[in-house]
Amino acid sequence: MSESSTTSYQNTVNQTANQTSIKTKRKLELPHVLLMMLLMMMFACFLTYIIPAGTFNTDKDGSMIQGTYHAIAQHPVNPFYAITLILNGGTQSAQTVTLLLFIGGAMGGILQLNSVTKITNFMIYRFEHVGALPLIIGLFSLMAFIGFFIGGDQMIVFVTLGVILVRRLKLDPIMALAITFLPLYMAFSVSPSGMAKIGQILYPDVSLYSGYGGRAIMYLIFLIVTLLYVIWYARRVIKNPDNSMMTTKVWQQQNDYSSNEAMDLEDRKVSWRDYIVVSLVVVTPIILALGNGLLKWTERYGNGVFITVFGLSFVLAYIVKGKRPSEMVDGFLEGAKPMLVVAFAIIMANTISVILEKGQILSTIVHGLTTQLDGASSGVVSVLVFFVATIFNFLVPSGSGLMSVMVPILQPVTTALGVNDQILLTSLSFGGGLGNLITPTLGATIGAIAIAKANFGSWFKFMAPLFIIWMIVGGVILYVFTAIGWSGGI
Repeated sequence: MSESSTTSYQNTVNQTANQTSIKTKRKLELPHVLLMMLLMMMFACFLTYIIPAGTFNTDKDGSMIQGTYHAIAQHPVNPFYAITLILNGGTQSAQTVTLLLFIGGAMGGILQLNSVTKITNFMIYRFEHVGALPLIIGLFSLMAFIGFFIGGDQMIVFVTLGVILVRRLKLDPIMALAITFLPLYMAFSVSPSGMAKIGQILYPDVSLYSGYGGRAIMYLIFLIVTLLYVIWYARRVIKNPDNSMMTTKVWQQQNDYSSNEAMDLEDRKVSWRDYIVVSLVVVTPIILALGNGLLKWTERYGNGVFITVFGLSFVLAYIVKGKRPSEMVDGFLEGAKPMLVVAFAIIMANTISVILEKGQILSTIVHGLTTQLDGASSGVVSVLVFFVATIFNFLVPSGSGLMSVMVPILQPVTTALGVNDQILLTSLSFGGGLGNLITPTLGATIGAIAIAKANFGSWFKFMAPLFIIWMIVGGVILYVFTAIGWSGGI
């Protein structure tokens, strides 16, 4: 065979291999979250054709009266009519979307200043000499502290810091995620300033930041459990790199080349301005918590106070950094971009509820759930809601979207069975937040894995045991807090 023929043959083989690889990747590609929401809307339409319509009698406040369910004529909603109902969904979610866009723009804009990233880089450089485990615990704790106050897809930028550290420590890409992405999202899922706050915004009958002390206790429990698991895994990999759960060993070769790379001087240069900006990030949610709890800001001024406080923090941060007004506007818009998908998801999720209401099947679903849970203790019901929300979260990987769909359905059920609204929102927060860490339908999860140069299979293998532990711990917490009658008093 001639050299040209050999080259031609090799090119053909390579092209075939590439095409096969592309086809394989396409098979694993999952729909965008908005497409998932659209499919959920169409599925809701389908349900209006097959689930019998029914209704409850209501009291003067519009609340369902248990035991008064009765069947009515069918009211199916066709897909074309469902699209027109998106406007109704948008009207219902106007306050939520407005708050998320403005708060997201403010906090995201502050992150654009890179002060938080710089200080974290500085800490890695400053304490590199103390050894692997103290650095791992330190960065994990810092990320968990930040996640206590801030969440959102933009937080995956911190994974880069994990990559820098684990390469210096010759650890695997899973550890890069375990000390950045994991604590950030775990903390936001269970902290009083995270998913619970979103639920309180969506459900105005529960005061914003109420139950702060109780949720802080829950946060500490999850923090300790998760940190112990990460330390256990880190020790395994430090002892023997072959204990890594990565399905490939490429990371070991990469560490051999990059472990001795020096951190750029600019990466560890921190000014007093950066310290002030980071202080604003930390102090702003605390001010809001105290203002709502002690001064009753939201009762006096409404939820718009959140826009005011976060907006002032944003403006002060840009003034401290010496930015021009035009840069301030650009930073705000850039920070708000990740919230656009969230806003659309919330609107479409609310539309699903509208479809179920128009089809007159919401009461039937509530009646079915009430019948199935009838006789169960309130503690068991709170745990079951957590499990149901976790499963549903795989289909709708949006905490806001999940709560928008499930609160109207579950609230009458849980109230009838003795579970108060604080426990309901906590159960949904656990299911809608913790589940995001292992669902491939969330863009942030896939994006974080890509930054760390890991793969979803390896990450899931690492997360599966921890997630089972979370389910057990979360179930026990919910059962105990329900049993003692916690309603947000602390």
